[in-house]
Amino acid sequence: MWHWSVPAFLLFLAGSHATFVPWKPLRPGDEPAKGPLVLFWIPASHDDFRRSELLSSDELARYATHCVGLLVVRPEDEEMLERLEVEGVPAAVLLDGEGNEVDRVDAVEGALKTSSVEEMVREALDDRAAAAEAMLDDARTKAGAGEMEAAVDLYRTVKEQRCMCPRQAKEAQRALKKLGRR
Repeated sequence: MWHWSVPAFLLFLAGSHATFVPWKPLRPGDEPAKGPLVLFWIPASHDDFRRSELLSSDELARYATHCVGLLVVRPEDEEMLERLEVEGVPAAVLLDGEGNEVDRVDAVEGALKTSSVEEMVREALDDRAAAAEAMLDDARTKAGAGEMEAAVDLYRTVKEQRCMCPRQAKEAQRALKKLGRR
């Protein structure tokens, strides 16, 4: 049985900055948490888990504050590996809120590169921010053309994404306020 704990040296390093990424271990049979984006990390072994830079990535810790769920799947959890269509470990799989695969990172020479996982999540968040920007542009156009209900619907859609796209959500909130809507 694996003991999933964060090594003490990651939590406190004398004279160093240590970041703890809030990974949640997923037990076999557990239903994964839902969210706009969920990153599944499947380490190759308990030792791979304990020594991975994924435990202390500043960037991944920051993404957790943008509603990216971070789940660790045990490599012996065959049911979850099958659901995620993972054939080799270590691996990382990013799913959207509907459970559709957004992207994945597989091991290169038996190792999972932290920078590749960070880039995968960054690109997914950037894509969502760009989509929110496009909705804001479309909403402004519709409002300027007098299509207020369509504009309000778009602004509300962007506002609902405040965790993933906080700047765009604030802009949508301001626009709704100007239109006398909430």
